[in-house]
Amino acid sequence: MTGPLAGLHVVEITREISGPYAAKLFVDLGAEVTKIEPPGGDPLRHWGPFPGGVVDPDRSGLFQYLNAGKRIAAFEDARELIAGARVLVENFPPGSLEGWGFDRDALRGLNPNLVLLRISAFGQSGPWRDRPATSLTLQAASGWVSARDPDRPPVQVGARIAEYVAGAYGALGALTALRSASDDVVQVDVSEFEALLSTLPYPMLMAEKMLSLGLPANARGAPMLGVVRAADGWVGINCLTGQHWLDVCAMLGLPEFGEQQIPIMLGGPERAEFYARAEPLLAEQTVAEIVDLSQALRIPATPVNDGATVLECPQYAKREFFVAGGCGGSGTAGGFQRPGSPFRLTKGPVTQHHPASTRTPGARPFAGLNVLDLSTFWAGAYLTCYLGAFGAEILKVESIQRPDGFRYSGAFPFEGDDWYERSGLWQATNLNKKDLTLDLTSRRGLEIARRLAARADVVVENFSPRVVEQFGLDYESLAALRPDVIMVRMPGFGLHGPWRDYVGWALNFEQTGGMSAVTGYADGPPCNPQGPADPVVGVHAAVALLAALEHRSRTGEGQLIEVAQIEVAAAVTAEPVIEYSMNGVVQTREGNRRRGYLQGVYPTNEEGAWVALSLPEEAEVDHDAFDALVAAWTRTQSPEAIVEALAVQGIPAERVITGDRMYEIAQLDARGYYQELVHPITGPHRYPGWPFRISPGPARHHRGAAPTLGQHNDEILRGLGLSDDELAGLRAARVTGDRPLGS
Repeated sequence: MTGPLAGLHVVEITREISGPYAAKLFVDLGAEVTKIEPPGGDPLRHWGPFPGGVVDPDRSGLFQYLNAGKRIAAFEDARELIAGARVLVENFPPGSLEGWGFDRDALRGLNPNLVLLRISAFGQSGPWRDRPATSLTLQAASGWVSARDPDRPPVQVGARIAEYVAGAYGALGALTALRSASDDVVQVDVSEFEALLSTLPYPMLMAEKMLSLGLPANARGAPMLGVVRAADGWVGINCLTGQHWLDVCAMLGLPEFGEQQIPIMLGGPERAEFYARAEPLLAEQTVAEIVDLSQALRIPATPVNDGATVLECPQYAKREFFVAGGCGGSGTAGGFQRPGSPFRLTKGPVTQHHPASTRTPGARPFAGLNVLDLSTFWAGAYLTCYLGAFGAEILKVESIQRPDGFRYSGAFPFEGDDWYERSGLWQATNLNKKDLTLDLTSRRGLEIARRLAARADVVVENFSPRVVEQFGLDYESLAALRPDVIMVRMPGFGLHGPWRDYVGWALNFEQTGGMSAVTGYADGPPCNPQGPADPVVGVHAAVALLAALEHRSRTGEGQLIEVAQIEVAAAVTAEPVIEYSMNGVVQTREGNRRRGYLQGVYPTNEEGAWVALSLPEEAEVDHDAFDALVAAWTRTQSPEAIVEALAVQGIPAERVITGDRMYEIAQLDARGYYQELVHPITGPHRYPGWPFRISPGPARHHRGAAPTLGQHNDEILRGLGLSDDELAGLRAARVTGDRPLGS
């Protein structure tokens, strides 16, 4: 294998999706991975999809996707393989590894330099450590199961996407631990529950704010227009700004609704009237026609792809993202398509005298790393927030002409003149950073940005491609300033292809990648998962970046890392495209059901409260009759009584959690998931950390509150040698400042 992790030896003792996906990302980056199947084999071999629908353990398409490029070994060889590995991955319930004779003392005796990655439902510690769980109940406990229709149960996210998310965080945690200076086994303890909670747009902070403003804690507006039907399929039109809404109304010939965005979003009577007028207009046009016209007007619109249409999507096709299936070492190669790697790395110039990487015991893993953050909204900022938490120096660049748009998400103008500082979403994503404002359209501002780039180890951006390119801040330009720079570019649709300059955000990527098509009621329209795409992209970008940093420490070579957000979305939604390309079957929405389980989401005796529960399906059962029987019982019980009664019997069950209850979970407190920091404007808040614990490693996950706009202007510019007179001149010319223009 070639790649930035060439020479790294990884062993996995895993099953199903989360552990194998973590190890798959290592394979994508060039590591040598050996999979040891547990006693009894990996159950995923019996999951499918299978050619012709006939179960053949050697031809499971999903197994082949997750294990392509790995060597398969027998369990009896585990001790010898672990002794020669740098990373060991396992994803069994706590205590399983110890039961096989691989407790930490035994591993220390075999290999004291080992990084041990452990992925489990709730983590290796805390009062919920041994609580039974399934993907559905974990989604319920974390907020991934959400209301879609007031008259029907809330719905999970489909296609086992949640399990891929935990695997991605696992790879990130393991690569972070590899940067630790330790002469002992380093354990990375990943909680799948916390991983799901970490990808939501901070509902606990939003609920806290809404309550403080005297508003309903869990009020949430529906995306506009959202998923709508066209003549030949479904299309997603996702207005992110007021201008998008005005443009949509103009495009549809309905300008009279332009001033009614808020009541329509919140479900007022105007909503029904608007849709009654808009839907027939859209139903007369094809998906392609709607997307083409919307994008010409810079409205975020994309097709809602399923397992069939995603293969026909011109952007994926041009970029040759989907590749032939098959798994060396696992059996017969199948004739199917599967997602390719979710990131692309291009090597840059070699620095002749790059200093060797040194690790100081007790130091944070990224101490000494300088990062220039040119990102906007969530995906790029999530990556840099992570790097800053673990020691990197993060310099975030905005401008007073156009502050980061995420500042205005979850904040309201009636909160005061400084309302742009009051978004909990922005704050939580921009912890651990310094903030500088620069007008990059000015000669002086761009000159300063280039000086900062010349000092940076890493530059991160996630605008549409033409934005940084028009400023001369693309990779080639930056490499001319600093040859060993690593640049992470996170465009929505990629740096090349017919959709290169399309506009879009999280909902578009969920729709294009196939996530929305598998989420929703079996008899209803596709539904957006509503959030996870951005942070999941950030996690994948961080995985690639840490691999590139490891490569640079050995070779002095920089990299361009391209992470197309639609490709990450497709990578974690693999099963529908495998099923279609293998069998010609389009995977449908299943509501809260899952193959092999009797499960669902059911009402309780508390108004508005729901519980999710799962049972293995040992024989063919009428699912509708099962649902009716269970609901008749749960309606007479409180959520807490249901969960407690079933837990005693080993049956996974969880309350469907909402934002106003997310600060009350004992498991999160026991594991130190939240950390209180004091924001200079809004005061103390408890912010989420990261969904794993590294031991030995930092006890706290964040180093500082989010900055105010331009808070560090003088400090940073003086560090470049600018005088007080020069600073005053930049402020007077509005190259810098600490308030948005017009505020």
